[in-house]
Amino acid sequence: MKNIFNKIKYFFEKRKLFNKVTLEQSNFVVLDTETTGLYSNKGDKIVSIAALKINNFEVDKQNYLNQLINPEIEIPLSSTQIHGINNEDIKLEPRLVDINKEILLFLKKSILVGHNIDFDIGFIKNDAKGTDLARRMSVIQPIDTIFLTAGLFPDLKNYQLDNLCSFFDIKTDDQIRHSALGDCEITSRLFLLLLKEAKKRGINNISGLIKLCEQGKNLHYLIKNSKNIH
Repeated sequence: MKNIFNKIKYFFEKRKLFNKVTLEQSNFVVLDTETTGLYSNKGDKIVSIAALKINNFEVDKQNYLNQLINPEIEIPLSSTQIHGINNEDIKLEPRLVDINKEILLFLKKSILVGHNIDFDIGFIKNDAKGTDLARRMSVIQPIDTIFLTAGLFPDLKNYQLDNLCSFFDIKTDDQIRHSALGDCEITSRLFLLLLKEAKKRGINNISGLIKLCEQGKNLHYLIKNSKNIH
């Protein structure tokens, strides 16, 4: 019961803060993971995690997180072919639970951002189960760049990262795709473009971004499930 009341208190405190703090005053952390597979609920694990800070509409190039993770299971060849991380690379690396405090400190006083961020949150909650990091992930209010894009640009046919970067002419060839840090950098570029667009449209605080994400989420699921609508 106490845990439920703590979550309710956290929700109202955050909502008040989100209405008060401007976009320029807000701190964002863009996060990405690479994994052994696609399903945390079927035993897949994180093999790499990276995060970048954004302050006052700029990426802080000097302050970032980039860490290989030992998943304590074999990495399938099919996954290695995507992200390039093999079993030798991670055998001496820490587990996620071993660095959960470091990650939590990096996230402190920041809004979590990612492309399909629920995927990463689900893996972190599972791999760091029982830690303060996992508990933070259970109550965090993230910004998903898929839904934010859909809220601002509802007529696009595809919201995959590569397609959005092509549509918005975002530079990607200087980054390694499907590396956690490379995807963080690319997602940061997309997010900054979306932030500036939102501001042009009169969105000045985090609450406004969250509302756009909610609109985009409804639209995104509508598009995704359109074949089932009769």
